Amino acid sequence: MEGTVLIDAASDFSNVRLGDARLDRRLLSISRALQERPSESFPRALGEDAALEGFYRFLANERVTWRPIFDAHVDATRKRAAEHGRVLAIHDTTLCQFSGEDVREGTFRTSSTKSGFFAHTCLAVSADGQRQPLGLLDMIPVVRLKGEEAEASPGVVYEVESERWHDLVLRTERETPAEVDLVHVMDSEGDAYPLLARMVDLHADFVVRLCHNRRVQTDAGQQRLMDVLPTAQLRTKRTVRLSRRQGAKGQKASRRHAARDERMALLELRSTSVELLRPPDTKAALDRIRVHVVHVVERNVPEGQEPVSWVLATTLPIDTMEEVEAVVDAYRARWLIEEWFKSLKTGCAYEKRQLESMDALLIAFALLAPTATRLLALRWMGRNEPERPATDVFSEEELDLLRLLEQQRRRTLPKHPTVADAMLAIARLGGFLTRNKIPGWQVLGRGFEDFQKMFKVYKLMRPEVVAS
Repeated sequence: MEGTVLIDAASDFSNVRLGDARLDRRLLSISRALQERPSESFPRALGEDAALEGFYRFLANERVTWRPIFDAHVDATRKRAAEHGRVLAIHDTTLCQFSGEDVREGTFRTSSTKSGFFAHTCLAVSADGQRQPLGLLDMIPVVRLKGEEAEASPGVVYEVESERWHDLVLRTERETPAEVDLVHVMDSEGDAYPLLARMVDLHADFVVRLCHNRRVQTDAGQQRLMDVLPTAQLRTKRTVRLSRRQGAKGQKASRRHAARDERMALLELRSTSVELLRPPDTKAALDRIRVHVVHVVERNVPEGQEPVSWVLATTLPIDTMEEVEAVVDAYRARWLIEEWFKSLKTGCAYEKRQLESMDALLIAFALLAPTATRLLALRWMGRNEPERPATDVFSEEELDLLRLLEQQRRRTLPKHPTVADAMLAIARLGGFLTRNKIPGWQVLGRGFEDFQKMFKVYKLMRPEVVAS
């Protein structure tokens, strides 16, 4: 992980060409302002009246659309992916909702008081075991509209919404540079035979959690998948820390997404190979597909807790214990896309944006995508590389300011601080309490933007003046 730095919005957007140099400059100034104050409203983030007026003119300009702005971030993500070679392409959908009795133009009614769209998203994460967030590889905005409303919306309307999974796989496979090996990672919503068959036909690697008790062909004949799993070869046992989970609501509410306390879990890893058979009345290019299956099951489960039980279909090799563990680790990285959604919605306050059309909302999505990834990467580093030198992420000037701020709190930032030291110092600016284990998105976002504001002032003054 040598030389890794936090993603910078202005850098990601440096190659955008909107057809007018003034628009290009405006884009860079807006992106810097939003990165410095990600959770603030647009008026507070932009500050001066002239900057705010320029922002709204930017949104209203017919030459400004969301896709070129977003594609600049995607291109930057691909370049970061090329530095790693193999990348996890994590797919998931989130519902972006915006309050208001009136439906925002181009969106659809999601509740009695909200409207919005589905963002079907692919996040790139390094596949080297470090699970470093690299940015988005693509996003499809999905709406549920009909007729003229559908034609006028920048969102995509599907007759069969599961097709969005096919489209995103095809787009990422087609557009990602050849030197990048993608491993598509999906939760159980990706357990659709046509999708699995399409990926096999494309020779695309994947790790997908299965939820259906499918018909399979084995050496013993046709069976059901759940009957095969107990006979799978035990490869290893692992003890892992399971993070606390509040539990899903709405569409994803189920026993598999039930709330749980943080705990250490003893997991058994078993593996086998099967042929999945095409279900009756299902259209797919292949009648059967051969996949490896890794079954992860928790033993010695605490009373009142649901055991971990993952059935993972994959095209990755499972010949060795290390390869089986790599499959499990790829799936364990899936939670990062849910964290990215939290970074966007909470850290960047996306769903609080007061914009009246989906066109403008998508431009805001594109503008905030690098910053959401930046916040996620900062939090990720604090959790996964806490002992890494802070100088890999922050400049010496920034660390000098953090030292002064810590002194005001009667604390001391070490002479050679780690990433964790710096992250906690920033989080404390947002109200983080030391007794909490990991800063939440709100305190981290508030602390980060307060630090950015202070640093702008700090750079205008000599450190000797500030210190006095």
